[in-house]
Amino acid sequence: MNRLETRLSEFSSTIRSLSGPSGRPKTAFELLEQSRYEDAWQAYLGYFLDPGEDHGLESQFLNEFFKVSKEHGAISFTPPQTGLDSAEMLEVILERQSDNGNRPDIVITSGEEWFLCIELKVHSSEGGGESTQTVRYAEDVRIVEGGTETYEEGEYVYLKPNSKPNSTSDRFGDLNWENIQTAIDRTITKNAGRVPAPTLVQLSDFSTLIESQLNMTNLDKETRRRKDLYFEYRDEISKAQEAVKPFVKSILQQGWGEALEDKSVPKNVEEFQWRYQALGKGYGQIRPPRWEKAKSGSEALDIHWEHKPTEGDFIKGRLRFILELEEPDRSTIDSSSGERYLQFRKDIVDRIEDTIKRIDEPRWKEYDVDPGRSKKKIIRLVYTYPPGDEDGYYESLQYALEDTGHITRLVTELLESTNYTEFDIE
Repeated sequence: MNRLETRLSEFSSTIRSLSGPSGRPKTAFELLEQSRYEDAWQAYLGYFLDPGEDHGLESQFLNEFFKVSKEHGAISFTPPQTGLDSAEMLEVILERQSDNGNRPDIVITSGEEWFLCIELKVHSSEGGGESTQTVRYAEDVRIVEGGTETYEEGEYVYLKPNSKPNSTSDRFGDLNWENIQTAIDRTITKNAGRVPAPTLVQLSDFSTLIESQLNMTNLDKETRRRKDLYFEYRDEISKAQEAVKPFVKSILQQGWGEALEDKSVPKNVEEFQWRYQALGKGYGQIRPPRWEKAKSGSEALDIHWEHKPTEGDFIKGRLRFILELEEPDRSTIDSSSGERYLQFRKDIVDRIEDTIKRIDEPRWKEYDVDPGRSKKKIIRLVYTYPPGDEDGYYESLQYALEDTGHITRLVTELLESTNYTEFDIE
């Protein structure tokens, strides 16, 4: 056994036998007597949410913030990853004052695609006046630059201690500070050895502050101890993790098409001659020939199955298999798209639930029809496999093609039976 294996074995043994945490040193907030000041929390949160800051995380923490917000029902949409990854497209503003005198704690915008308005509370409750803060903010169309009507998506989040009342506005989704701890811990776990060490220390300090100030009695104390052990062994853990990213890029993203070819032809209700495209990218697209014709021909309908061979999903042991419809030149579809795209999408959505009922013992773990607000996604299916299992990924992808044969046939039959060129394209 080499040194790396020995150290990881020590880590595993200690995790199994830990007996609980001891006392902790003060956080920087507490030393500077800033722990109870809301603007200090606001500044810290805004700093890590901004991909353009020098913390080295880029959009990692912003991603985790959106994930926990979606998981806990605070928001209903998932922003495009391309927008999150571009610091030039994103703007994070603290205490932006609107023309009506309203001043939310944090406003995040991504071009004209979406905005997120965040109001946070640490020890206080929502401010009053003629109407409460969240009600005023939700009714203020000038709460963001250019007005809320200029954005395709818009969400409002009220961040508070678990013990405090929820927001008074129906437009605001409620999120607890312990959910932010989850986002912080996930960010630390994924970025050990990849970002400057002071960034990880700052994140850990912020997480500790949240626990100490808000007295989160439901927080698992052993989790805190496991975090400490993680930092003790993080060099060894990082070395083991370093192999994941190049593996996903050089093997998983490049080889999934060949792997499917090597397997038996998926047992669909009819045999489809699949076309595998976008090899080597963070997404892969699969189409039968009729769908290719719909994309390149006069119909101009880009319908395809898409999966996401990404590092994050590979670590989780998750395969997302999505039926997507896009305008060929836009790689998206929304309420402003032409009648042709919207009619084709409606025809599929209207029939897809009945089609799903005909699928015998599907192997997916969950599915969503018309997920979120994105018109691009028609159905999303999630498969699971042992984390880090290459063959498990390919097998899940094969299962997905087999399970969705009836859906593929539905789409093909709609293309054959309906002349979509009769509908306006713009």
